Amino acid sequence: MKNQHQALLTLILATAIFTLNTSAWSEWTVVDRENDALPGRIIEIDHDGTRVAGFVYGPQEEGQIKPYLSVYDEEGHRLTNPGIDSDGETRGRFPHHRGIFIGWNQVQSDLGSDDLWHLRGDERMELISIERKEATSDGARLDLLIHWLSSDRDDESNGLLVAERRTIEVTRMRGRTVVDHRSEMTAKRDLKLHGDLQHAGLHFRADAEVDEVRGDTKYLWSPAHLSPGGGRIVSDELNWVNFRYPLHGNWYSVTQLNRPENRSTELSWRDYGRFGFFFTDELSEGEVRTMTGRFLIERMEEKADDKAAIRRQADQEHSAYLGQ
Repeated sequence: MKNQHQALLTLILATAIFTLNTSAWSEWTVVDRENDALPGRIIEIDHDGTRVAGFVYGPQEEGQIKPYLSVYDEEGHRLTNPGIDSDGETRGRFPHHRGIFIGWNQVQSDLGSDDLWHLRGDERMELISIERKEATSDGARLDLLIHWLSSDRDDESNGLLVAERRTIEVTRMRGRTVVDHRSEMTAKRDLKLHGDLQHAGLHFRADAEVDEVRGDTKYLWSPAHLSPGGGRIVSDELNWVNFRYPLHGNWYSVTQLNRPENRSTELSWRDYGRFGFFFTDELSEGEVRTMTGRFLIERMEEKADDKAAIRRQADQEHSAYLGQ
């Protein structure tokens, strides 16, 4: 009997240790540290020990011209464009397109017109504070304060245009990575968010290597009847856009879901893998304008050409997104 009790206790202990180890391994972690691949820092979001996403930021002088979210596949391969190499030198075409990012190339105010898209001059997008950095049992969340700064200053040496509170939530759902992006932009002076759809809004940019196979990339969008018009789709009822592309010897699908309250009027896409929704607006000092979007990223077994199936799935995902 004593031996049976000992055996039972050993089994219980072994089960407890296995459960503890499994729980520790099946977890989300969020760590802010020096970037091991690029200049600056990264808030690394890992799941089961593999990097899923990373919020990249750092000094503009080192090449990190804007803060953005980088996304990876389930094996840790980067899917989005970093814009620079490990030495801070620009890489590929249009290196100002980086990961999941937001900006406008014409932010007009009493200080003039500032380009918060290309950021080639003295304009700045600066991470001011990390207000929340949290891993939960099913994902991760970042709350960030980012200042958009003019290249000029007023009489009080103030160049602040917009105080953006950016919330990023990352999880894994049905074999795909889900990124929820929310930018709450408070005007710090009277201003206009102007420009054009190719250089403004909330966008995704695939890795620069995709430019070399841009003839193979594919897009779908909703509503389906709208004509692309050279990479430009105009509608007051834009629902989603789906992009499929080859990279790392695999095929990937990215779907960006839009919400009606964004009041987006145009969808921009390019065959090399940059796409997003856009609007213009005029804000009084203190007024808040919010833009949200959900990105669904997954690896496909092979090149998917069943457009009807892709549309059905995207429509279902969009309905679920609006129902939250």
